Amino acid sequence: MLASTAIGAGGIAISQASATSGTILVGSIMPLSGAYADIGIAAGNSAAIAVQEINAAGGILGKKLVIQYADDGASATTSALLFKKYMSQGAVAILGSGDTASTTVALADQYKFPDIGLIDDGGSAIYPNGPTKAPYPWAWSTSPNGYAVGESLGSYAATNCANGLYVVHDNTYYGVGGLAGLQISYTKTLKGDDSLDENWSSSQPATTVISAEVQKVITSGASCVDVWLTAQDQAVFAQQLYAAGQNGKITMLGNDVTGSDATFANAAGATVLNGLTVVSSFLKTEVTPPANLKTFVAKYTAKYGKAPSVWGEVQYDGVMILAEAIKKAGSTKPAAIAAQLNKITNHNGLTGTLTFTKMQHTTINGPQFQNVVLSDPATNKWIATK
Repeated sequence: MLASTAIGAGGIAISQASATSGTILVGSIMPLSGAYADIGIAAGNSAAIAVQEINAAGGILGKKLVIQYADDGASATTSALLFKKYMSQGAVAILGSGDTASTTVALADQYKFPDIGLIDDGGSAIYPNGPTKAPYPWAWSTSPNGYAVGESLGSYAATNCANGLYVVHDNTYYGVGGLAGLQISYTKTLKGDDSLDENWSSSQPATTVISAEVQKVITSGASCVDVWLTAQDQAVFAQQLYAAGQNGKITMLGNDVTGSDATFANAAGATVLNGLTVVSSFLKTEVTPPANLKTFVAKYTAKYGKAPSVWGEVQYDGVMILAEAIKKAGSTKPAAIAAQLNKITNHNGLTGTLTFTKMQHTTINGPQFQNVVLSDPATNKWIATK
Protein backbone atom coordinates (compact mmCIF):
# COMPACT_ATOMS: atom_id res chain seq x y z
CA MET A 1 0.00 0.00 0.00
CA LEU A 2 2.65 2.47 1.06
CA ALA A 3 6.36 2.42 1.77
CA SER A 4 8.18 -0.79 2.59
CA THR A 5 7.45 -1.97 6.12
CA ALA A 6 9.12 -3.73 9.00
CA ILE A 7 7.87 -5.01 12.35
CA GLY A 8 8.65 -2.62 15.16
CA ALA A 9 8.46 -2.93 18.92
CA GLY A 10 5.33 -4.70 20.08
CA GLY A 11 4.72 -6.18 16.64
CA ILE A 12 3.62 -2.86 15.12
CA ALA A 13 4.15 -2.62 11.37
CA ILE A 14 5.98 0.58 10.50
CA SER A 15 7.61 1.98 7.39
CA GLN A 16 11.39 2.01 7.32
CA ALA A 17 11.90 5.76 7.54
CA SER A 18 13.48 8.07 10.09
CA ALA A 19 14.67 11.64 10.16
CA THR A 20 17.95 12.47 8.44
CA SER A 21 19.64 15.78 7.70
CA GLY A 22 18.05 15.80 4.25
CA THR A 23 14.49 14.95 5.26
CA ILE A 24 11.57 16.26 7.26
CA LEU A 25 9.84 13.40 9.07
CA VAL A 26 6.15 13.26 9.95
CA GLY A 27 4.60 10.35 11.84
CA SER A 28 1.21 8.97 10.82
CA ILE A 29 -0.97 7.11 13.36
CA MET A 30 -3.96 5.53 11.61
CA PRO A 31 -6.35 2.57 11.83
CA LEU A 32 -4.95 0.18 9.21
CA SER A 33 -6.92 -2.78 10.62
CA GLY A 34 -10.22 -3.29 12.41
CA ALA A 35 -13.52 -1.44 11.94
CA TYR A 36 -11.99 1.72 10.46
CA ALA A 37 -9.25 0.14 8.31
CA ASP A 38 -10.67 1.52 5.05
CA ILE A 39 -10.45 5.03 6.50
CA GLY A 40 -6.81 4.62 7.55
CA ILE A 41 -5.78 3.06 4.24
CA ALA A 42 -7.41 5.84 2.20
CA ALA A 43 -5.70 8.40 4.44
CA GLY A 44 -2.30 6.76 4.09
CA ASN A 45 -2.53 6.44 0.32
CA SER A 46 -3.62 10.05 -0.05
CA ALA A 47 -0.84 11.29 2.21
CA ALA A 48 1.60 9.38 0.01
CA ILE A 49 0.29 11.23 -3.06
CA ALA A 50 0.69 14.55 -1.26
CA VAL A 51 4.29 13.66 -0.37
CA GLN A 52 5.07 12.76 -3.98
CA GLU A 53 3.70 16.09 -5.20
CA ILE A 54 5.51 18.10 -2.52
CA ASN A 55 8.85 16.43 -3.16
CA ALA A 56 8.47 16.66 -6.94
CA ALA A 57 8.05 20.41 -6.49
CA GLY A 58 11.30 20.72 -4.53
CA GLY A 59 10.31 19.54 -1.06
CA ILE A 60 10.11 21.78 1.98
CA LEU A 61 12.93 24.16 2.95
CA GLY A 62 15.17 22.25 0.53
CA LYS A 63 14.43 18.90 2.19
CA LYS A 64 12.35 15.87 1.22
CA LEU A 65 9.20 15.18 3.18
CA VAL A 66 8.95 11.64 4.59
CA ILE A 67 5.89 10.16 6.29
CA GLN A 68 6.24 7.10 8.52
CA TYR A 69 3.04 5.05 8.82
CA ALA A 70 1.78 2.78 11.59
CA ASP A 71 -1.40 1.01 12.66
CA ASP A 72 -2.78 2.09 16.03
CA GLY A 73 -4.90 -1.08 16.27
CA ALA A 74 -7.67 1.03 17.83
CA SER A 75 -5.53 0.99 20.99
CA ALA A 76 -4.88 4.12 23.02
CA THR A 77 -1.76 2.47 24.46
CA THR A 78 -0.36 1.70 21.00
CA SER A 79 -1.21 5.19 19.81
CA ALA A 80 0.62 6.79 22.75
CA LEU A 81 3.70 4.62 22.20
CA LEU A 82 3.76 5.54 18.51
CA PHE A 83 3.40 9.24 19.25
CA LYS A 84 6.43 9.19 21.57
CA LYS A 85 8.38 6.94 19.20
CA TYR A 86 7.94 9.39 16.33
CA MET A 87 9.05 12.28 18.51
CA SER A 88 12.19 10.37 19.52
CA GLN A 89 12.96 9.69 15.85
CA GLY A 90 12.94 13.39 15.02
CA ALA A 91 9.45 13.83 13.57
CA VAL A 92 8.21 17.43 13.36
CA ALA A 93 4.48 16.63 13.56
CA ILE A 94 1.93 13.83 13.84
CA LEU A 95 -0.89 12.94 11.43
CA GLY A 96 -3.87 11.50 13.33
CA SER A 97 -5.18 9.41 14.79
CA GLY A 98 -8.29 8.38 12.91
CA ASP A 99 -9.74 6.45 15.86
CA THR A 100 -7.64 7.24 18.96
CA ALA A 101 -7.78 11.00 18.66
CA SER A 102 -8.44 11.68 22.33
CA THR A 103 -5.02 10.14 23.01
CA THR A 104 -3.04 11.96 20.34
CA VAL A 105 -4.51 15.41 20.96
CA ALA A 106 -3.88 15.09 24.69
CA LEU A 107 -0.25 14.12 24.01
CA ALA A 108 0.10 16.96 21.53
CA ASP A 109 -1.04 19.35 24.23
CA GLN A 110 1.21 17.75 26.84
CA TYR A 111 4.36 17.85 24.71
CA LYS A 112 3.45 21.01 22.75
CA PHE A 113 3.86 19.08 19.53
CA PRO A 114 1.73 19.58 16.38
CA ASP A 115 -0.98 17.05 15.54
CA ILE A 116 -2.85 17.63 12.27
CA GLY A 117 -4.99 16.09 9.54
CA LEU A 118 -7.45 13.24 9.94
CA ILE A 119 -7.98 13.50 13.69
CA ASP A 120 -11.07 11.33 13.97
CA ASP A 121 -14.26 13.36 13.71
CA GLY A 122 -12.53 16.68 14.30
CA GLY A 123 -15.29 17.77 16.68
CA SER A 124 -15.22 16.73 20.31
CA ALA A 125 -11.66 15.45 19.88
CA ILE A 126 -10.57 19.02 19.12
CA TYR A 127 -13.09 20.87 21.29
CA PRO A 128 -13.35 18.67 24.42
CA ASN A 129 -15.52 21.20 26.26
CA GLY A 130 -18.00 21.79 23.45
CA PRO A 131 -18.02 23.50 20.04
CA THR A 132 -18.08 27.05 21.45
CA LYS A 133 -15.17 26.55 23.86
CA ALA A 134 -11.41 26.75 23.22
CA PRO A 135 -9.81 23.94 21.17
CA TYR A 136 -6.79 21.89 22.11
CA PRO A 137 -4.02 24.37 21.20
CA TRP A 138 -1.74 21.79 19.56
CA ALA A 139 -4.23 19.88 17.38
CA TRP A 140 -5.61 21.01 14.00
CA SER A 141 -8.19 18.84 12.24
CA THR A 142 -8.95 18.79 8.52
CA SER A 143 -11.37 15.89 9.13
CA PRO A 144 -15.18 15.95 8.98
CA ASN A 145 -16.35 17.70 12.14
CA GLY A 146 -18.63 15.47 14.22
CA TYR A 147 -20.31 18.45 15.85
CA ALA A 148 -21.11 19.89 12.42
CA VAL A 149 -22.27 16.55 10.98
CA GLY A 150 -24.55 16.06 13.99
CA GLU A 151 -25.92 19.58 13.69
CA SER A 152 -26.69 19.02 10.00
CA LEU A 153 -28.53 15.75 10.71
CA GLY A 154 -30.31 17.33 13.66
CA SER A 155 -31.72 19.97 11.32
CA TYR A 156 -33.09 17.21 9.11
CA ALA A 157 -34.69 15.50 12.11
CA ALA A 158 -36.25 18.72 13.38
CA THR A 159 -38.08 19.14 10.06
CA ASN A 160 -38.75 15.58 8.97
CA CYS A 161 -39.19 13.40 12.06
CA ALA A 162 -42.76 14.19 13.14
CA ASN A 163 -42.90 11.58 15.90
CA GLY A 164 -39.49 12.31 17.31
CA LEU A 165 -35.86 11.18 17.19
CA TYR A 166 -34.11 8.33 18.98
CA VAL A 167 -30.30 8.32 19.15
CA VAL A 168 -28.07 5.26 19.51
CA HIS A 169 -24.36 6.13 19.75
CA ASP A 170 -21.07 4.73 20.91
CA ASN A 171 -19.86 5.79 24.36
CA THR A 172 -16.62 7.53 23.30
CA TYR A 173 -15.93 11.20 22.54
CA TYR A 174 -16.98 10.35 18.95
CA GLY A 175 -20.52 9.28 19.75
CA VAL A 176 -20.97 11.79 22.57
CA GLY A 177 -19.76 14.54 20.24
CA GLY A 178 -22.21 13.47 17.56
CA LEU A 179 -25.03 13.60 20.10
CA ALA A 180 -23.99 17.10 21.15
CA GLY A 181 -24.00 18.19 17.51
CA LEU A 182 -27.47 16.75 16.95
CA GLN A 183 -28.80 18.62 19.97
CA ILE A 184 -27.54 21.95 18.64
CA SER A 185 -30.28 21.92 16.00
CA TYR A 186 -32.68 19.26 17.30
CA THR A 187 -33.92 20.93 20.48
CA LYS A 188 -36.93 18.71 21.22
CA THR A 189 -36.76 15.99 23.87
CA LEU A 190 -35.25 12.82 22.42
CA LYS A 191 -37.36 9.65 22.36
CA GLY A 192 -34.27 7.86 23.59
CA ASP A 193 -30.51 8.34 24.05
CA ASP A 194 -28.62 5.05 24.32
CA SER A 195 -24.85 4.68 24.61
CA LEU A 196 -23.18 1.47 23.42
CA ASP A 197 -19.70 0.03 23.91
CA GLU A 198 -18.15 -0.79 20.50
CA ASN A 199 -14.98 -2.74 19.74
CA TRP A 200 -13.24 -0.69 17.05
CA SER A 201 -10.32 -3.12 16.84
CA SER A 202 -12.65 -5.58 15.12
CA SER A 203 -14.82 -5.26 12.04
CA GLN A 204 -17.32 -7.73 13.53
CA PRO A 205 -20.60 -6.03 14.47
CA ALA A 206 -22.26 -6.13 17.89
CA THR A 207 -25.33 -7.97 16.58
CA THR A 208 -26.89 -9.09 19.88
CA VAL A 209 -26.73 -5.67 21.52
CA ILE A 210 -28.09 -3.98 18.40
CA SER A 211 -31.10 -6.32 18.22
CA ALA A 212 -32.20 -5.10 21.65
CA GLU A 213 -31.70 -1.47 20.60
CA VAL A 214 -33.84 -1.90 17.49
CA GLN A 215 -36.72 -3.15 19.61
CA LYS A 216 -36.39 -0.17 21.97
CA VAL A 217 -36.52 2.23 19.02
CA ILE A 218 -39.63 0.55 17.59
CA THR A 219 -41.37 0.58 20.97
CA SER A 220 -40.63 4.30 21.40
CA GLY A 221 -42.69 5.18 18.33
CA ALA A 222 -39.95 7.48 17.00
CA SER A 223 -40.09 8.48 13.32
CA CYS A 224 -36.30 8.53 13.06
CA VAL A 225 -33.28 6.93 14.66
CA ASP A 226 -29.75 8.27 14.39
CA VAL A 227 -27.34 5.33 14.53
CA TRP A 228 -23.98 6.94 15.39
CA LEU A 229 -21.93 3.73 15.26
CA THR A 230 -19.40 2.06 12.96
CA ALA A 231 -20.51 1.41 9.40
CA GLN A 232 -20.64 -2.32 10.18
CA ASP A 233 -22.91 -1.81 13.20
CA GLN A 234 -25.08 0.61 11.25
CA ALA A 235 -25.51 -2.09 8.60
CA VAL A 236 -26.68 -4.60 11.22
CA PHE A 237 -29.09 -2.00 12.60
CA ALA A 238 -30.56 -1.51 9.12
CA GLN A 239 -30.92 -5.28 8.66
CA GLN A 240 -32.66 -5.58 12.00
CA LEU A 241 -35.08 -2.76 11.14
CA TYR A 242 -35.86 -4.53 7.87
CA ALA A 243 -36.39 -7.86 9.59
CA ALA A 244 -38.79 -6.17 12.03
CA GLY A 245 -40.88 -4.81 9.15
CA GLN A 246 -39.92 -1.16 9.66
CA ASN A 247 -39.22 -0.28 6.01
CA GLY A 248 -41.20 2.85 5.26
CA LYS A 249 -41.92 3.45 8.94
CA ILE A 250 -38.60 4.53 10.51
CA THR A 251 -36.01 6.74 8.82
CA MET A 252 -32.44 5.87 9.74
CA LEU A 253 -29.93 8.71 10.10
CA GLY A 254 -26.21 8.01 10.21
CA ASN A 255 -22.95 9.86 10.80
CA ASP A 256 -19.81 10.82 8.88
CA VAL A 257 -18.95 7.22 7.91
CA THR A 258 -22.38 6.13 6.66
CA GLY A 259 -21.79 7.13 3.05
CA SER A 260 -18.09 7.98 3.04
CA ASP A 261 -17.43 4.73 1.18
CA ALA A 262 -19.41 1.61 0.31
CA THR A 263 -18.79 -0.25 3.61
CA PHE A 264 -22.25 0.44 5.04
CA ALA A 265 -24.22 -0.15 1.83
CA ASN A 266 -22.35 -3.33 0.97
CA ALA A 267 -22.70 -4.77 4.48
CA ALA A 268 -26.42 -3.95 4.77
CA GLY A 269 -27.23 -5.15 1.27
CA ALA A 270 -29.38 -3.63 -1.46
CA THR A 271 -32.41 -5.77 -0.59
CA VAL A 272 -32.56 -4.31 2.91
CA LEU A 273 -31.81 -0.73 1.89
CA ASN A 274 -34.12 -0.47 -1.11
CA GLY A 275 -37.13 0.01 1.17
CA LEU A 276 -35.42 1.84 4.06
CA THR A 277 -34.84 5.60 4.00
CA VAL A 278 -31.24 6.30 5.07
CA VAL A 279 -29.98 9.86 5.51
CA SER A 280 -26.38 10.97 5.97
CA SER A 281 -24.53 14.28 5.71
CA PHE A 282 -21.84 14.95 3.11
CA LEU A 283 -19.41 17.74 2.48
CA LYS A 284 -20.77 19.95 -0.29
CA THR A 285 -17.56 19.27 -2.20
CA GLU A 286 -18.56 15.57 -2.25
CA VAL A 287 -21.98 16.42 -3.67
CA THR A 288 -20.58 18.83 -6.29
CA PRO A 289 -16.82 18.16 -6.68
CA PRO A 290 -14.62 21.13 -7.63
CA ALA A 291 -11.97 20.81 -10.36
CA ASN A 292 -9.04 20.15 -8.01
CA LEU A 293 -10.95 17.33 -6.31
CA LYS A 294 -11.84 15.72 -9.65
CA THR A 295 -8.15 15.79 -10.62
CA PHE A 296 -7.12 14.22 -7.31
CA VAL A 297 -9.76 11.49 -7.49
CA ALA A 298 -8.61 10.59 -11.01
CA LYS A 299 -4.98 10.40 -9.88
CA TYR A 300 -5.81 8.34 -6.79
CA THR A 301 -8.08 5.97 -8.72
CA ALA A 302 -5.45 5.41 -11.40
CA LYS A 303 -2.85 4.60 -8.74
CA TYR A 304 -4.88 2.49 -6.32
CA GLY A 305 -7.77 1.16 -8.41
CA LYS A 306 -10.57 2.74 -6.36
CA ALA A 307 -11.79 6.18 -5.29
CA PRO A 308 -10.17 7.71 -2.18
CA SER A 309 -13.30 8.60 -0.12
CA VAL A 310 -13.48 11.80 1.88
CA TRP A 311 -11.01 10.35 4.42
CA GLY A 312 -8.25 10.41 1.84
CA GLU A 313 -9.14 13.92 0.79
CA VAL A 314 -8.99 15.36 4.30
CA GLN A 315 -5.62 13.71 4.96
CA TYR A 316 -4.22 15.09 1.70
CA ASP A 317 -5.38 18.55 2.79
CA GLY A 318 -3.75 18.07 6.19
CA VAL A 319 -0.37 17.20 4.67
CA MET A 320 -0.54 20.14 2.27
CA ILE A 321 -1.48 22.59 5.03
CA LEU A 322 1.34 21.29 7.23
CA ALA A 323 3.80 21.77 4.35
CA GLU A 324 2.52 25.32 3.84
CA ALA A 325 2.93 26.12 7.53
CA ILE A 326 6.52 24.79 7.65
CA LYS A 327 7.46 26.79 4.55
CA LYS A 328 5.97 30.01 5.91
CA ALA A 329 7.62 29.43 9.29
CA GLY A 330 10.97 28.76 7.66
CA SER A 331 11.48 26.30 10.50
CA THR A 332 10.58 22.81 11.71
CA LYS A 333 10.43 23.85 15.36
CA PRO A 334 7.05 22.96 16.90
CA ALA A 335 6.29 26.46 18.17
CA ALA A 336 7.05 28.01 14.78
CA ILE A 337 4.86 25.47 12.97
CA ALA A 338 2.02 26.00 15.45
CA ALA A 339 2.15 29.77 15.03
CA GLN A 340 1.81 29.42 11.27
CA LEU A 341 -0.96 26.82 11.46
CA ASN A 342 -3.01 29.37 13.40
CA LYS A 343 -2.61 31.76 10.44
CA ILE A 344 -3.62 29.45 7.58
CA THR A 345 -6.16 31.42 5.57
CA ASN A 346 -8.12 30.48 2.45
CA HIS A 347 -6.07 27.38 1.65
CA ASN A 348 -7.42 25.93 -1.61
CA GLY A 349 -8.03 22.39 -0.42
CA LEU A 350 -9.81 19.38 -1.87
CA THR A 351 -12.54 19.82 0.74
CA GLY A 352 -13.03 23.56 0.17
CA THR A 353 -11.45 26.85 1.12
CA LEU A 354 -9.80 26.07 4.43
CA THR A 355 -8.80 28.31 7.35
CA PHE A 356 -7.33 27.90 10.83
CA THR A 357 -7.16 30.50 13.61
CA LYS A 358 -6.24 30.27 17.30
CA MET A 359 -9.90 29.50 18.11
CA GLN A 360 -10.81 27.61 14.94
CA HIS A 361 -8.89 24.34 14.76
CA THR A 362 -11.28 22.58 12.40
CA THR A 363 -11.25 23.44 8.70
CA ILE A 364 -14.62 21.77 8.10
CA ASN A 365 -17.64 23.25 9.86
CA GLY A 366 -21.43 23.51 9.62
CA PRO A 367 -21.97 25.48 6.39
CA GLN A 368 -19.85 22.98 4.46
CA PHE A 369 -22.29 20.08 5.00
CA GLN A 370 -25.39 18.98 3.11
CA ASN A 371 -27.85 16.23 4.03
CA VAL A 372 -28.16 13.41 1.51
CA VAL A 373 -30.38 10.36 1.13
CA LEU A 374 -29.29 6.94 -0.14
CA SER A 375 -30.89 6.66 -3.57
CA ASP A 376 -29.32 3.50 -5.02
CA PRO A 377 -27.89 1.00 -2.51
CA ALA A 378 -26.48 -1.23 -5.26
CA THR A 379 -24.12 1.54 -6.41
CA ASN A 380 -23.89 3.52 -3.14
CA LYS A 381 -25.39 6.61 -4.79
CA TRP A 382 -26.66 9.46 -2.62
CA ILE A 383 -28.66 12.56 -3.59
CA ALA A 384 -29.16 15.85 -1.76
CA THR A 385 -32.32 16.15 0.34
CA LYS A 386 -34.68 19.05 -0.10
